[in-house]
Formats: sequence, C-alpha cells, structure tokens
Amino acid sequence: MRILLISAFTFIAIAADVHSGARKLTGPPGMRTKLPDEHPYQKTLRTFLGTLTEKDFTHGVQGKLTTPASDGDAEYLYRTHLLTMMPQPLVGTKRGAPAVNAPASLFVLANIERPEGVMVPPVWPEPLVTFANWKYSGNVYYHNRALKLRAFVTSTIHMTMMDDQLDHHPERGGARADWFSNQLVIAAQPYPGFKDVLPIEVRKAYETGLRRMGQRVLDWGPVGEEPNLDMIAAVGLWHVGNAINDPTFAKNAESYARRLFTEPRFHPAGFWRDNRGIDMGYQGTTNFVAVWAALASNWPFAREAVDKSYRLRAHLCLPEPDGKLFVGPSHFNSRTSSDAWGDQWEWSGARDQFASLVTDEAIYLAKLPALDDLKNAPAKRAAAFNGQIAENPVNGKGGFLKNDELRSHPWKWRLWHSFNFPAAVNAGYEFYPNKSHARHAKFVRENSPWLKSPFLRDESFVRDFARAFTVARFPKHAVIVHSGPVGIPDQEDGTFKFAGPLGFGGGQLSAYWTPATGSVILGRRAGNTWSKTFDKLEEWRTWPIHAVSGCNLAGKVFTSARIREPDVVSNLKDNLGAVKVSGMIPVEQLGQAKVLQGRIGYQRTFQIDADKVRIETRIAAAGQDKVAECYETIPIFLHEAQRQAKAAPTAIAFQVNGQWLPATSEYRDKVTAVKLKRFQGEVRITFDQPQRVKLSPADWTDTFLSRARCRNLMIDLLEGAGPAVLKGEKVLRYQISP
Repeated sequence: MRILLISAFTFIAIAADVHSGARKLTGPPGMRTKLPDEHPYQKTLRTFLGTLTEKDFTHGVQGKLTTPASDGDAEYLYRTHLLTMMPQPLVGTKRGAPAVNAPASLFVLANIERPEGVMVPPVWPEPLVTFANWKYSGNVYYHNRALKLRAFVTSTIHMTMMDDQLDHHPERGGARADWFSNQLVIAAQPYPGFKDVLPIEVRKAYETGLRRMGQRVLDWGPVGEEPNLDMIAAVGLWHVGNAINDPTFAKNAESYARRLFTEPRFHPAGFWRDNRGIDMGYQGTTNFVAVWAALASNWPFAREAVDKSYRLRAHLCLPEPDGKLFVGPSHFNSRTSSDAWGDQWEWSGARDQFASLVTDEAIYLAKLPALDDLKNAPAKRAAAFNGQIAENPVNGKGGFLKNDELRSHPWKWRLWHSFNFPAAVNAGYEFYPNKSHARHAKFVRENSPWLKSPFLRDESFVRDFARAFTVARFPKHAVIVHSGPVGIPDQEDGTFKFAGPLGFGGGQLSAYWTPATGSVILGRRAGNTWSKTFDKLEEWRTWPIHAVSGCNLAGKVFTSARIREPDVVSNLKDNLGAVKVSGMIPVEQLGQAKVLQGRIGYQRTFQIDADKVRIETRIAAAGQDKVAECYETIPIFLHEAQRQAKAAPTAIAFQVNGQWLPATSEYRDKVTAVKLKRFQGEVRITFDQPQRVKLSPADWTDTFLSRARCRNLMIDLLEGAGPAVLKGEKVLRYQISP
C-alpha cells in the first residue's frame, strides 16, 4: 500500500514542478555566493552563523536509540502510536535527508558560502526538530543542542535566501502565495523547537524575518487555482503567528485562513472548489493540510470545514459486498480520475486517523489500537529512527553514501523542497488533542454507529449536501445524485489550461448501490495530467457518464455533462427525495468551438424512495440542429479490474418480448428492461416505454489512478431515425430498482 502512496505523491510533486515550469518562471541565471545581509535581521543572523564552529554542530552521540519498556499512560501511548503511522518525520533514509549523519563541517559559514553558491546542508528542519524534541526515555538525542542548531542554520538559509530572491528577482519563482507558503512552514514550524539555543538578539532577528515572510502572503492573498496548494498558506501563517507571538499578526492570519475555509472557496456541500469545480482525488491533499490547520489552530471554521469535508467523503464511498473495497463516483472531478476512497495523501490511513481527532465523521476510518500495539509504539518509532539514521541516500552506484561523503547542495527556489513536503510534519502527533484516546475508546465501548460507514449503519436517510449532492440510503438500495458545479477556467484568468474537460456534471445519477450488488451504476472519468487528457474526445461514446450526449453531422460532440452549474430544485423528506436539474446544453464545448446552431434545453428529474429511483429526462430543441447520434447514457460499473481481478464483471441483459437476451454493442429494439447481475445481487432498469438500446462500442477502463472498468448503456433518443433534426421535446422515463 505504501508503495502506491509514494507513487501517487511522486506524481503530485513532479506535476507541481511541471506546472510551475509551464508558467515560464525563469530569470537571470546569476547565483549568490554569500548569504544576504541587506536587512538588519539578515545581518544579525549571518553574523551569528559566523560565530558557530564545527563543535557546535557535533552531536556527540555514538549509540542507537534504545527501546526500554513503555509505562506511559494511554494518551501518551496513543499520541506516540500516531507518530508511527507515517514514515515521517524522516531524519535519514534514501528518501529523506541525512540530518543526523551529515558532517558537522557542512554547517559552518565558510562551507555555506561557496563559489558554487549558497549551500544548503542535507537537513529537513521540521523532522529534525521533532526528532530532537521527542520526549522518550530511549531517545539518546533528546534536546541535543547540535541537532537544533543544524535545523536553525538550514531554516535560516531558506528564509533569508527566499526573502532576498523576492526582493530582487521575484521572476525566478515563488512570488505568489500558493507557491511560496511551504517556505513559511520550513522557516516557522521548527522555530519553537530550536529557539531555546539562540541568543535573544538572534531570536528577535529570526522573528523579524518570519514576520516579513508571513506579511508577503497576507499581502498577496489566495490564488484560487489549486486548493491543495492554497491551503498550505493557512498552516504556514498559523506557524508564523505561533512563532512570533503577535496577536495582531495572528488575527490577520486567521482572517486569511477564514477565506480558504469558507465560501466561495469552500463549498458548503463539503468540498474545496478546484478550478471552480470539485476534485475528490486532489481533495485528499487539501484534507491533509486542512486537518493539520484544524488541529494546530482550533479555528472553529477550520474544524467545521473538515467536518463537512469528511461528511461528504463518507457519503461518496460505497462499500462493495466482498468487504474488501470501497468505490465511488469521480465523473465530476476537475483533474483526476480518483474517487473519494482513492484520494491522494492518505498515508496508509494516517491522514484519516488524524482527522478522527477533529471530527466524528472520520471515526469509521480510524482504528483504535490494541493495548499491546500502544505499548509497543515508542519502541517501534525508536526502531524506525534507528533505521533512518543507518541509511544514507543512494550514491548512484547501487550502494549508500558514507557519512563523510554527504554533501550540501546549492540553494534555489523549488515548489517542493523535500520529497515529503508538506507531509514532513506529523500533525496528529504534534497537535494531539488531550483525551483523544478516551474519546475513541468510548465510541468502541458503546459500539457507536459512527464506527461504520453511513451505508453500513442501521438507518435510512435522504440527505442534501447544499444542492450539490443528494445521497439516499434505504435497506434495499442507495442513490447518489450529483447536481453541483464542474470546473471551467475563464480564458483570461491566467489559470492553467488543461487539455481535457474539467469534469462532467449537468445533473447525473452518480451511483446506484445495493447491499448485494455493490455499486452497479457508477459515473467515472479518466482525468487530466498537466500535458494530456485521458478523456479522449473520439471515445466519447464510452465515457461512463449519465448524460445526454451525441454528435452533429461533422462529428463534433455535445453533451449535457458540460452544463457547468445547472439550476437545481430539491425537495427532500425523511423517506422521499425529488431533485430536478435543468439548463442549456452548451453551444461551444470540449474545445471544439461551435458545435450546436441552436439552443437545446435539458431537464432531468430524480424521484427517490425506499424501493426505487425514477428518472425522467427531457430535451427540447427548436429544429436548428441536425444530429447524427443522440443518446441517454447510463454508466454500468463492471468491476475494479486490478483489486477485483477475480470478481466476475457485471452481467448485462436486455428484455425483449419477455425474453432476456445478452446485451451487445448492436442495437436491440423494443427493449423493455435491462438486467444487471453483480456479485450475488440483481438490479433492474425498467423503461416506461420500449426503447432502442445497445452497449457502448467497448469497455471503458481507467488507466490513470485506478483500474475502474465500466460499460455504457446507450438509449437511442433518435429512435433509429438518425441522422435527424432535433425539434420539439423528447422525453425518456425509467426506474431503477433492486
């Protein structure tokens, strides 16, 4: 599992660098060879660095961390258990920085200021400070002055060099809040952990630098492009405010953060707007940082947003009957193909365990460790640290570097300064709320319904998520309707232009689930990278979306799924739900310029009760467009081809004249119903009037971030008369039931 997560993170890190490159943030190649001393605070810091010798950076520890018996109370042990749930904090290994093993000589000023540039020692300050301050009887490095000074020196280099670059060469990168705020974390988060080894005047100088850095972000304001990057400013500003202990700055930081956690950037349904839409895959990274902010700050609005986010997430993750997997819709995602269960940066469950410290909505994702596991947690973390320290980075020849072979590297701005940023900080450990173990144990002791997914609790409900989602669950079935926005950047707003659509919306049946079949209908998408889209326009017939789609005589594609934000009328009761969406199918869409000559009105109604969901689709046109094809598509979920490789895919059959016939990509006329058999259950789609129906030309398989496999049911709205002029109103009615 961890390998998959690292692979996903690698994609994000590389994509971020490619993204920054796409903005052409290049400048003069000149490189500093001396630390900045233009401002008084820089001069004070540089002068102090000049007084430090190799002896100051020699930690003097020869042995390993020991593993004595742990007698701590449950709260201490649970907090330490959270520290074991991520590889981070890393103070070594080939994926970390060899902060403990680095030669002391790398930290003296003479070896920082070199002809080849200002050199950064191989240290990640945040993990090193956590390590040096880890209060554990077996930590032989506890409160080690040399390690704290190593973190101070590295943070000082990053802070002063970044400040200088923004003063003189902002075109070289980082001159906007979302690409800069990680620098606040690098400089401010470790400061409380090493300030005790600094003279008073050096502390004041360092805090002056932090204030300057934080003020830049306050002045710039949020960018509004990628919420996962914008959110880093919230934790960065909080750490600056915590470090400098200035109530005015802290108040301004809170006001800034409030803009990120509330409308319009945070939709009250429970998602951060991503390219003006939603992306449940990238929302995982936003959640990681949002949970961190909520734990650190205790800002009520941050906790409320995390609560809403995890509430929505729980209602978009549907359990499969085999008990081994959850799946969910992803068609509305702006960028990725991931469903909510497959979101980024869950770190083998650590992120959601941390979230359970904030909101009850995440309790079902968290596991309360057994007593023996708790007692073993300190020794487990000590062993992990020992393993990290024993393994320096690979030397390129298949082996590992010796301690005296470790080197510094020239400073330059990068969007990501470490492989793990911003996961270099274990927020659950650092900001552990007191009595969290007792709270979780009470849930377990009382066998609380919160310990289960909403779809596995003994309850029925119809729930509205701010008219963006409607989720209903009854004993026989569950339904997810998406009626919220999808992304679309304006051409003049400076945002990155993706090659493919930023989500499919327009009002769709996102999922239909029964306990016996699992998710038998599921809307998905293939997603975009920074350079290409997997939702290929020529494959539109296979796109697994619940939409009205077709093409004109020239082959240009139109779809109701690109109605960015439909009008929504919702009427929900305890055991009934009615949702109506409407809008105009866009004349221009999918990068094809003008596709339609006239306006085509679209309306879809969902009526949900304990036994079925009834759907009515209407389109109305004035006769200005002659089209070659026009379908209502219903995405049938076959299986997850990798994780359910041994499971039989959904079997699809058409009912014609009372007989069940295998479904194929050839039309069947007079189809009265469709049968979907999956696992040990069966679902029926029953038409009010017989229809002309076929399957899409081929199966659709996600090849980006999952291996979800689907097949479209295609209902011919032209009734075999195509090509035909769209004129008047066409109405299709059907119901779906177990």
